[in-house]
Amino acid sequence: MTKRDVVKANTKIYLGSPFFNDVQKERVEVATKHLEKNPTLELVHFPFDHQYGGASIENKEEGLFGSLEWQVGTYQNDLTGMETADAGVFLYDIDNLDDGSAFEIGFMRALHKPVVVVLLGEKPLEEYELNLMIAQGGTYFVNDMAELETYDFNHYPSNQPSIINII
Repeated sequence: MTKRDVVKANTKIYLGSPFFNDVQKERVEVATKHLEKNPTLELVHFPFDHQYGGASIENKEEGLFGSLEWQVGTYQNDLTGMETADAGVFLYDIDNLDDGSAFEIGFMRALHKPVVVVLLGEKPLEEYELNLMIAQGGTYFVNDMAELETYDFNHYPSNQPSIINII
């Protein structure tokens, strides 16, 4: 084995996802299980695990959740998570587009970091339209979360989305 073909767990990723309903929350758990099996990953940062002051949708601490203090703190925590990550993995819910996920994908790309986009929807992907900023902003597109177990976060191969309709 040479340094050109070694597999090493040295990558920190930012796992971005909407987290507003039971389906989205379950997807995070499924993706996490697949990522845990990836030999090139060292650390997964999921921003909902690091909400400012411990306040979140599920834990609405009196007076903190939703306040300007919470908004600024959570936003800064998320930016730091993306800035200190080597790459991003985003669970992109095509049925419930999330402005936050789109922002985070753009922010990661502005930082010149690779972005793996997991396309998730209830219909076959060919029936969807994908915004060209997401279609061109992603480094690699995944249709099956099991692919997260084997994606090479040491070298970041690229591909194109399988959605035919780009708008």
